[in-house]
Amino acid sequence: MSHRPLDMIKRDARAADRPIRQRKGICETDMIDSLDTVGGGPYHHGGPYDATLISRNLSKKYSPVAAVQRSNLEALRATPRENIVDSLTKHVPLQGTSTIPPGARDMSGRVMHYKEGADLMREPDAPGGAYKRWDHGVQYHPDDLKGKGEPSFTIERELKKGKGHRHHQSDPTEFEMHPVSRHSKQALSRQRSISQTGEASSSDARRVNDSAPRRRNTTGKTLSEGLKKRFAGSRRKNDAITEVAH
Repeated sequence: MSHRPLDMIKRDARAADRPIRQRKGICETDMIDSLDTVGGGPYHHGGPYDATLISRNLSKKYSPVAAVQRSNLEALRATPRENIVDSLTKHVPLQGTSTIPPGARDMSGRVMHYKEGADLMREPDAPGGAYKRWDHGVQYHPDDLKGKGEPSFTIERELKKGKGHRHHQSDPTEFEMHPVSRHSKQALSRQRSISQTGEASSSDARRVNDSAPRRRNTTGKTLSEGLKKRFAGSRRKNDAITEVAH
């Protein structure tokens, strides 16, 4: 037995009263989790900001925040102080990173001291490898920034060029249907009416001008014939009244 039995009793009591899981390693529920009523109990739904929780950063070896510490510090050096203050006080995403080149001065006159990293989209010898590039078996065009590879990149580019060429050489009377938003329908109809009016020939204009007076004459003739019939009827009625009086 130990020569300090009281310490043994205290240690056993602490071990018995210890919770099954430590609270530090448990993700606390938030407002989004409270909306989920399925399952009967609180359940944490993972999100993009879980990497910053204390429960995910207990070990420095596996901490997501520690993994990007150097790149975060470099991003802060490349960001003006005013943008950092806005991000902290207004709780908005960090903006303005690398907008001012290194060696230049920001809005307050401070010199930006930071080192620009490699362009992974255009530098094949960038640290860590270029963007979407395989080292073996695939050839890449110098203009291929998305890593499509050959011959896919060249084929797609030629197809796009051929499509644009056919579009420019198509019949001017042909048109292609495009999706139109509700707000631009009036402008499109106005444009179409103006173009159709401009393309009308002089013969069409003469035909319209000739037909307008013809419509007016027809209306005048109809009105005059109606008045003549009305006057003739009233004259016959007066003659009949005169004969009866005599």
